Amino acid sequence: MKKTLMILLTFGLTQALICQKTTYEKLDELMNAYCKVNKFNGSVLVSQKGKILLAKGYGIKNAQSKTLNDANSIYQIYSVTKTFTSTVILKLVELKKLSLTDKLNKFYPEFPKGDSITIENLLTHTSGIYDYTRGNNMPDLTEKSFITFIETKPLDFSPGTSWSYSNSGYWLLGFIIKRVTGMSYEDAVRKYIFKPLKMTHSGFDFKNLMSKDKTKGYEIFNDEIKKEAVIYDAPGAFAAGAIYSTIGDLYRYHTDLQAFRIVNKEILEKAYTEYKNKYGYGWMINSYDEKKIVSHGGGAAGYRSNFVRMSKENICIILLNNTENANLETITKNLFNVIFNKPYKVPSEIKLTKEVLTKYVGCYAVNPTFCMYITIEDGRLAAQGKGQGKTIVLAQKENYFFAEEADGYLEFQMDESGVCNELIIHQGGHDISAKRFYPTWGLIGSATPKGWGEKMPDFEFKEDGLNKGLWLLTNMKLSTGEFKFRFNNDWNINYGDNENDKILDWYGGNIKIEAGTYDIMLDLTDEAKPTYSVFKKTSK
Repeated sequence: MKKTLMILLTFGLTQALICQKTTYEKLDELMNAYCKVNKFNGSVLVSQKGKILLAKGYGIKNAQSKTLNDANSIYQIYSVTKTFTSTVILKLVELKKLSLTDKLNKFYPEFPKGDSITIENLLTHTSGIYDYTRGNNMPDLTEKSFITFIETKPLDFSPGTSWSYSNSGYWLLGFIIKRVTGMSYEDAVRKYIFKPLKMTHSGFDFKNLMSKDKTKGYEIFNDEIKKEAVIYDAPGAFAAGAIYSTIGDLYRYHTDLQAFRIVNKEILEKAYTEYKNKYGYGWMINSYDEKKIVSHGGGAAGYRSNFVRMSKENICIILLNNTENANLETITKNLFNVIFNKPYKVPSEIKLTKEVLTKYVGCYAVNPTFCMYITIEDGRLAAQGKGQGKTIVLAQKENYFFAEEADGYLEFQMDESGVCNELIIHQGGHDISAKRFYPTWGLIGSATPKGWGEKMPDFEFKEDGLNKGLWLLTNMKLSTGEFKFRFNNDWNINYGDNENDKILDWYGGNIKIEAGTYDIMLDLTDEAKPTYSVFKKTSK
């Protein structure tokens, strides 16, 4: 009897060991799942204590050539560039060619209040300098044009007193590197980082890169549409975001930072220290399970990136994605969950038709001051709370969706006539009811008498009584200028037109128009492809 029991126990233990997945298998399963639900399309590297646990590509590198991503695929990393800019600055400090307390007027004597802005302020986004991405009229991207423009903009706050993310600050650091080293910013990065680390697949001017490993970036990426994103001419985002790279090259960067081979430990530890708003010298400072993380993400046309390092534990996670529909912070958290054997959910979904999804599109009021917007994005439902970012939710049942970023579920309730009038939000053990309501669309912009201000409501469209989804604004007098379509007087949902093709783009560019009286039609009958028409009336 004892012998039989021992055999059974041994058999059971053997089966359990066979069924137990390795860390690689768990990581690979998770990334395959994200790829399958269109929440990741790129390359990933995960390492722990010098051992690479996963280095692999997922999804499509180039839809036209039907090639797939792999570990050698090359991506634009955008703002991860800031860590390189910071590292070169710190190298110059180590070489005593620069000081963190140097003032901006040392390099630009005429810069307004340049005597109160330090190198450290520029590194930590505490300079108060206007971020040029908020709008600019520079004729070109030369140093002269940039300085001339930035000098005209008042500071957002007194240097060192507050925090505001400023790409302009990193452009200035790039120009300062040029002045101190006597070489271009790009050559300085090559000299101090790329060449010593043998980062042979990294560089600048992605537009003119000729390589079989180069990825295509996609503005829209779903089963039906794969629309390529714009590629910026050099210098692109310059010292704030112009670098392209691979997971392998970025891993070399990580290992040399870990070993303090680029800059010494004392200086690098300062870079990893929070200055304000969880930001150090070119690094975001966060934590996972009380373990310190230094990282930086990047995102602009066609690409998303996340470079995450747990220095003390020597863990590195690199995610490079060649579409715009990926939440890499959520994926990063789940990868950490795998490494540390914490619970995690492998994403999955069932496919629903557009007809089913359209029933849920609308606005749902949680309370008088907070509402949830439900739209269709890339063939899936997207949820967006007022004042929050948009997130794709995954269908688990016909009326039940998983919102991963919020770690909750959305359940749509139908009335007896089959109309959805209520949304139940299941989150943190609570069930929150949100009743559907029907607000309106409006027109805002410099072409309208209202302008861009908020002192009066937007000019309101009326929905066609016979054709649901058609919104009309008639006899609207406009001056020469620009306008956008806005939902419920709320910037969280607005449409513009990036390509002047009468197809609306979410958060798209301002629409230019000449003075006149117009009838304007907003066509939302196809939520996945909204359009508009503008009819100028002739004067009698």
